[in-house]
Amino acid sequence: MKKYFGLTLFLVVAVIFLSGCAGNLITPGTENGSTSPTQTDVVEEEGTLKIYLTDAPGDYLEVNIIISKIEGHIAVDGEEGEEESWEILKEWDEGLLVDLIKLEDVSILLASLELEPNKYTQLRLFLKGNEEEDAWLVLEGSEELDGLTSTEPLEIPSVYQTGIKLNRPFEIVAGMITKLTIDFDAERSVIKTGNGKDKWKPVIGMAAETYSEEE
Repeated sequence: MKKYFGLTLFLVVAVIFLSGCAGNLITPGTENGSTSPTQTDVVEEEGTLKIYLTDAPGDYLEVNIIISKIEGHIAVDGEEGEEESWEILKEWDEGLLVDLIKLEDVSILLASLELEPNKYTQLRLFLKGNEEEDAWLVLEGSEELDGLTSTEPLEIPSVYQTGIKLNRPFEIVAGMITKLTIDFDAERSVIKTGNGKDKWKPVIGMAAETYSEEE
C-alpha cells in the first residue's frame, strides 16, 4: 500500500512541476512567452519599366550615336527633388551603338527593368564621349563622287556631360507595366554649322503609357 501511495505522490509532483515549466516555454513565432505570432515582413510588389527607342524618317543613310547611360529623376513629395534623386536605370560600359535611321517606323527595346513603385519627373539620356568617332553620319555621295557614300563626324557639344533631359513624368505602379518610347528626329537633330561641320542638336519626344500584363 505504501508502495502505491509513494508512486501516486511522485506522479502528482511531476505533473505540477511540468505544468509550471510549460508556462515559460517560448514556441516558434512567439516572444517572451506570448502566444501572438510575430508578423513577417511584407515585400512590396514591383512594377516593370520598358524603354523603347524609335526614330522619324530622314534623308541620311546613317545617323550613328552611342548611348552610354539612362537615368530617371525620382519625384520627392510630388515635386522635383535635388540632384541626388537621379537614379541610374541602365548603363552600358562599352556603350550601345545605334543607327537611328534603321529605327524609322520601328523600335528597339533599350531596357526592361523591375522597379519599386515610384513617381519620376523626367528621363536623362547620355551619349558616349566627346570625340569625333563617337557619333557620325553616312551621307549619300554626290554625282562628283560618282555616287559613293561619305562619312562625316557629328559634333556633340556638351550632351555627353549633362545628358539629354526628357521632361515627361511617368510612374512605376506595382504589378503594372510602364512603357516609355523615346522618339528621335534624326533629320532635324543634325545642324549644319557655318564652317560646314555637322552638329548634334537633339530633337526628341517621349511618350509614356501604363498597362497591365493581361492587355
